[in-house]
Amino acid sequence: MSDELATGTETETPADFISLSDIRIAHLELMRIASSNEAVDPSMSRSDKAGAETTEASIDNTAPDAQAIRDFLAKARRAGSSIARESDRRAAQRILDYWSAELVTRPGITSADVSPARLASFAGGGGLETVAVAADDPGSVATDAIVGPAKAGPTASGSNEQSASDDELSSDELTERFRIRVAAQARQWKNTGYAGYLLRGEALKEAAELPQGADIAEFVEASAKAETDSQKQRDRSKNLLIAVFATLTAILAGTTYFAFNQRNDAVVARSNAEQAQSKAETAANEVAELNKHLSAALAEAKNARVQAEAARDVALKNAEDAAKRLREQQDTQATLRSAIGLVIDQLKDGNISLEKLTPDLKQAVLVELAGRIKSSEISLSELPAPLQSALEPLLGKVTDKRPNVLTGYKVDFIQANIALPRLTGDLASDTSRTPLDYINYSLVMGRSHRMAIYSAVNLDRSQRMTLQVTGSGLRYDNRLLDDLQPDRAWYLRPDRRWLPARLANASDIAWGPEFTVDAATAALKLAQYTYVLPNTMPQSSAFYETKWAPLENWVRTQHNPLANKVTIFSGTIFNPTSHPIDGVPVPNAYWKLAVSSVPAAVKDEAREPDFVVDAFLIPGDATGEFNVEQYRLPVAELERRTSLNFGTLIEWTDSVKNPGPNGTAADDLAGRVKLLDSADGATDALRGELIAALGNADLAVPERRKIVAALVEMAGLQSMTGLTPARRSNVLETLLSVPPDLWNRPDWLPVFAAARRAVADLDISAAGGQAIIGDQDREALNTLKDRLRIQQHPQTVYVQFDGMTRDGAQALSAKMRALGWGIPTPGEEQVDSAAGKNEVRYNPDADADRYAAELLAADLTAAGQAVIARAVPIIGANTLEIWISI
Repeated sequence: MSDELATGTETETPADFISLSDIRIAHLELMRIASSNEAVDPSMSRSDKAGAETTEASIDNTAPDAQAIRDFLAKARRAGSSIARESDRRAAQRILDYWSAELVTRPGITSADVSPARLASFAGGGGLETVAVAADDPGSVATDAIVGPAKAGPTASGSNEQSASDDELSSDELTERFRIRVAAQARQWKNTGYAGYLLRGEALKEAAELPQGADIAEFVEASAKAETDSQKQRDRSKNLLIAVFATLTAILAGTTYFAFNQRNDAVVARSNAEQAQSKAETAANEVAELNKHLSAALAEAKNARVQAEAARDVALKNAEDAAKRLREQQDTQATLRSAIGLVIDQLKDGNISLEKLTPDLKQAVLVELAGRIKSSEISLSELPAPLQSALEPLLGKVTDKRPNVLTGYKVDFIQANIALPRLTGDLASDTSRTPLDYINYSLVMGRSHRMAIYSAVNLDRSQRMTLQVTGSGLRYDNRLLDDLQPDRAWYLRPDRRWLPARLANASDIAWGPEFTVDAATAALKLAQYTYVLPNTMPQSSAFYETKWAPLENWVRTQHNPLANKVTIFSGTIFNPTSHPIDGVPVPNAYWKLAVSSVPAAVKDEAREPDFVVDAFLIPGDATGEFNVEQYRLPVAELERRTSLNFGTLIEWTDSVKNPGPNGTAADDLAGRVKLLDSADGATDALRGELIAALGNADLAVPERRKIVAALVEMAGLQSMTGLTPARRSNVLETLLSVPPDLWNRPDWLPVFAAARRAVADLDISAAGGQAIIGDQDREALNTLKDRLRIQQHPQTVYVQFDGMTRDGAQALSAKMRALGWGIPTPGEEQVDSAAGKNEVRYNPDADADRYAAELLAADLTAAGQAVIARAVPIIGANTLEIWISI
């Protein structure tokens, strides 16, 4: 071993060894130190660290430490220069070998420490070098030292002598050196029992090849066993590590998969959130747009309402003014007639001259005189010559000759056909003849009371003229026997108890081309057409002034002030037990009914006119102040009291305002549709009533739609399955009576789609052999298919769905294909983006696609999937897309 320590230099001390005794004393001191530390076995309580190649452990604080051993070896080696005796040198070398072996077991050794220390050559010469041999007992004096040829070495005087390096040693010397180390390590293992001294790896293999004593053999065996156990432990650890690694790998894979799924879910959630946000923004924009349109519509509606209210207020004000003026005119005319009567008497007596009168008064006097002469109240010859000459121009006019055509009452006067009321019951056999036509009105006469049953008047407020009402006497109408007309004597009684009240008031008929002549002629014509006995009915003067005249004025001016044209019916009521009063058949009550229309337009689309009906009945013995509302009654009640039928338009219009226990007339008729399944003969009558109502063009369209909706429900597959063939035919024939133009109305789209669904289901059942529709009804079914346009549509339809099964989507598609919609097979696609949507998308630039989308949306709704049509610019022309979800 070199004198250079691990630090690179040897520590010189003044007390170098000079003899074997010094070496032994120092040797024993080191042994004592080592023994005292081994007694407490400090090595067993410290961590082992890998040391030299031949051991895997060392004791990091074992005493004496490596430096102390190096110092000892250096001084002992140099002492060889003063030891001459060969036995002493061998003993000294054995001590060097022992501590050389101990040194390699200490921590902190260097490469120089693994070479055995050689005793320095004796300074006195001799040429021999002692080679130390490890001894089993370091305390004994070795006698079997191996002595070989001395190598050239450092002189005694050199203090930096180095031991021979491994490259300078022979193979046997290297083997011997290794054996010394193994023996020293075996001794340390045996003394301490510390497993860290055991050999491993290549050192164990080389040690197994050495000549072995008992100690080395035991040491090698223990090392081999430890190696095997260690390998097993390493294998177990390796397997454990593999298992742990596999577990961690699985956990990592699971965590990665979970994280990946979480990431995907997050991505999907983010995408959904973005879509939801986009939808929300779109919806918000749509809502904002709708709000804008709604605000505009509300503003327009408000303006329209304000304008309508203003127009109504103006109309009401004008009506009130007109009523006031009319009353004033009537009062003025009454006063004027009295004054004219006095003037006429003075003229007849020659007390005043005609030329002394003002032109207006002169004209009024002449018209009055002409009227009395024409009615034979006075004779022309009774008058003074100047009056006869003045009257000749008026009397020479052909005013008493009827026009070639007496227009009479017009049924189509108010944008609807209002026929003459139909007589029912005993009244139907009481009429004397066809209606008597006059100018702008007609009379229906009754025989039993020699009086008109009712009058029918057309009033045109916009053309009505104010004409002089003459005192012309009442005349018989020569078209009718005198005994079928009111008796003139009723009104010429001395007490003047009964006034000849007019059914058709002169002020109501004073309009039209017949009266577009000079005022005098027009006044005479007016008297001619109204002062006829068939147009009269007896009333007391008090009743006429307080009840009938105010009612006439109210209808003339206050009924539906917005209407220019009004149809007025007036008549009398007799009780079966009524008896004449002093020979005069006085009615028990008087009635009046007015009906008119108000045309309306909504955004350039004409809609059905609104009809207004007012009906009144005043008992003949009514007293007190006039209150029009006191005498108002429903048309149905008036029909019951008069035995008249005013027709469905009037009945149904009034039923909306005055619904009965079963709703409106349409509601009542729609409710009786199910009676088409009855077995009695009433079915034919009901079918006829339904067909008549549906074909009545004057009947309000919304009311007819109620009946059609009930018929469509009756035509459903489930209802038709339970009917006999004859009753199924009743339903189909009644549906065929619906005017085709009604199916095309936009406001009929829901009932139109429901009818398409019902007819398509019936057609499918017939094709499927279920025998719901027989051969006798096949023609009717095919006609309905044509009218309901159940045919192939030109658009291609694609279906996107979510939230329902594919079978459900395909079943819905099959229902649409039965209506002619071109859905490819298969044409359904499940997409997440369809969630929450129920719409039919179309290209807004194609009007045909818009109409088709609205119809398809209605068809889907009728099939149970409520959707709306929505314009989407990216949709191609002739293409529709269904987006549905549950």
